[in-house]
Amino acid sequence: MRYLIGLLTLSLLCWGISLPADVVNQGFFFWRGQGIQLTGLLAIGLMSALLLMATRPRWLEQRLGGLDKLYQLHKWSGISSGILVLMHWVLTKSPRWLSRLGWLEPGAPRSHLADTWQGLAREAGEIAFYGLILFLIISLIRVLPYGRFRLIHKTGALLALLACFHSVYLLAPTLRWTPFGILAQLLCLLGVAAALWSLSGQIGRTQRVRGTVLAIRPLNPQSIQLDIQLPAAFCQRYQAGQFALLTLDSDEGAHPFTLVHLDPQDGIATFAIKALGDYTSRLAARLQVGHTVLAEGPFGRFTLPPMTGQTHYWIAGGIGITPFIAWLEALALRGEQRPQTQLIYCVEHHADVLFGERLSQLTTACGIELTMMERDRDGLLDARQLFAVKTGPCWFCGPIAMRSMLQRCLLPHQRLHYERFEFR
Repeated sequence: MRYLIGLLTLSLLCWGISLPADVVNQGFFFWRGQGIQLTGLLAIGLMSALLLMATRPRWLEQRLGGLDKLYQLHKWSGISSGILVLMHWVLTKSPRWLSRLGWLEPGAPRSHLADTWQGLAREAGEIAFYGLILFLIISLIRVLPYGRFRLIHKTGALLALLACFHSVYLLAPTLRWTPFGILAQLLCLLGVAAALWSLSGQIGRTQRVRGTVLAIRPLNPQSIQLDIQLPAAFCQRYQAGQFALLTLDSDEGAHPFTLVHLDPQDGIATFAIKALGDYTSRLAARLQVGHTVLAEGPFGRFTLPPMTGQTHYWIAGGIGITPFIAWLEALALRGEQRPQTQLIYCVEHHADVLFGERLSQLTTACGIELTMMERDRDGLLDARQLFAVKTGPCWFCGPIAMRSMLQRCLLPHQRLHYERFEFR
């Protein structure tokens, strides 16, 4: 969030030092114009930032602490830019509304005949405004299947191009070569470059590799295991606990899946996938051995933490056990012991347990205390009682409701580490 605050602070600073000396004596129309220019700059700045984030640059993902953090920032940048665009539109329309109320003398109607490009720029802004509002509504209410949402999401780059054209052409001549104007044009240039990169299909190209499905195995009625052969370029970047964006169906695009294990010698990556929606429910029937997949990444910062003197809690819910198995595999490979670590694995029923035998072997080998909890047998995890015995940092992967419960139960000096897989 500090990056967005920095961008907003820089924009306000450039706007402030670009104001004329007699700013105190200016009237309504001056301040309305300044408001239009400022909200336009802030909106285009946020729009350019979210377009840059949408390209998934590795350097930015690392700085933000993981792809999940990047997408959260992307989401809030979109919401914030939508609010600013709405303010920009209201300021633009305000003289007409105020004159109808009798609070302002109506001005002469403007004509676009003298400058055709100005008329086009205004129309582009109108289209971008209505398109962005509709776009945000569709994104936030989540009524569309992911495949359709992904296609509609690409129109955001087109709307951004219209908004950049609108912003550059209608930038006030008195501000164009001030710090404010230069910043606005640079941000528009960044937004155009990111939009064109997206529209040309270049997102993720430098981190994308081709793989081959070697095996498909059922783990339980809701989950399957995929063994995928991946090239050395991917294996060399991988750290235990990371995930990859797998494109198993070109119509659906990329989805995030955590690696359970990756053998660096033969390059075979193991993924566990649970049927959580239409796409994942159909995978077992549609995939075949020999199927070519695209893997982008690896991504994420939910990696094996160093041991400290405190008790470490690793808590998994359902399919959320996958990164912890990856951690255990890495520890076992190094022959490392973690006697102060407690792994708690929670499932609904015994049939939902994944890799149960392997989990027992790995925790025994690493000196880690394993607690298996089945809801229909043991009830719900009592986190307050758990943390009352010994405090310490907690790493979690699992359902959102379970994560919220842990956040309520942790003491102020304890910290909960997790990744958000809600990328929409």
